[in-house]
Amino acid sequence: MPDYEFFDFLVVGDIATEFIIDLRNRSHPNVLGGPLLYAAGGLRCWNDRIAIVSHTSPNYRHALERINKLYKIDFQGVHFQNDGEDDRHFLGYVSPNEVVIENPVAFYSNRKLCFPKDLLGYVKIDPKMQNNKRSKYFPEDFPKHYRDITASLICPTNIATQIQLSTILLNASTKNLVIQSSPQYMNLSNFETMPVLLKDLTAFVTTTDQIRNLFRNRSSDLWEMADQLCSLGCEYILISDAVNGFYLFDQKSNNRIQSPAYPVECIDPTGMFSSFCGGFLAGYKRNYDAIEALTLGIVSASFTCEGSYPFFGSDAIPGLHQNRLKLVRELVKII
Repeated sequence: MPDYEFFDFLVVGDIATEFIIDLRNRSHPNVLGGPLLYAAGGLRCWNDRIAIVSHTSPNYRHALERINKLYKIDFQGVHFQNDGEDDRHFLGYVSPNEVVIENPVAFYSNRKLCFPKDLLGYVKIDPKMQNNKRSKYFPEDFPKHYRDITASLICPTNIATQIQLSTILLNASTKNLVIQSSPQYMNLSNFETMPVLLKDLTAFVTTTDQIRNLFRNRSSDLWEMADQLCSLGCEYILISDAVNGFYLFDQKSNNRIQSPAYPVECIDPTGMFSSFCGGFLAGYKRNYDAIEALTLGIVSASFTCEGSYPFFGSDAIPGLHQNRLKLVRELVKII
């Protein structure tokens, strides 16, 4: 039985086993992560009544049971499949904005760290193969008690799957839908498909590198690019920038909002972006104020980068979230 009869939030995405070397040169093997859990963790900083949907390995069942017990994240929508897909991810950080994802043997050796035996045989998945993966979600994948959820987040995956998921959710009860972009499709060859993806979205969240890659040779101005994407049917465009923090473009008011990231030492950037998306959705559900939602997202991301676990922020000292929120509100500016 679920912990709650009704849920306020739904997150759909992938779960992965991560092998991380953080910015303090510490090794974190076999971290249960992936964008789905980091997004749920960002949400859980502010709210409960969260449900998740995924297709993943049955090896994760016991770990998800522990997460359910600790954080009340409902996983009845997780479908366990023995498809043999390698869901291991290697992430070796050189700086907060530079990560190595290939040749882990050399990276561990250079850092004089013990190579995890569970990472033997690791080969980085070709993004082109990810792009060609068939869409795998169908309406029947969503439990009946999930179909009344009004706020949903779709994590990064190929564009066909995100389009299919958005159709399923918007045809159900979802009124506020946020999609986190993926570098898999944010390129010029998919530009003509973006109207299908962005139609009727509440918010599309991307990065400066990804949006510039999408608009290559068409525009170089971030606000102009955000305005053009909003015109395709999306209310808000949010852009994460490694140097300048976050940008928010509001189509209705034509407001341009900018805020730096929360000033905290970044130890492990893994999942920060997904955690931000979860925090944003939590904030938007409160009172449908995108600026307030932006601040909650920034705070969620600030906790995630301090630890190497998706729910690190959920375990923070009571009151710390609100203290950070007060500071971030002062940093946000309308340009």
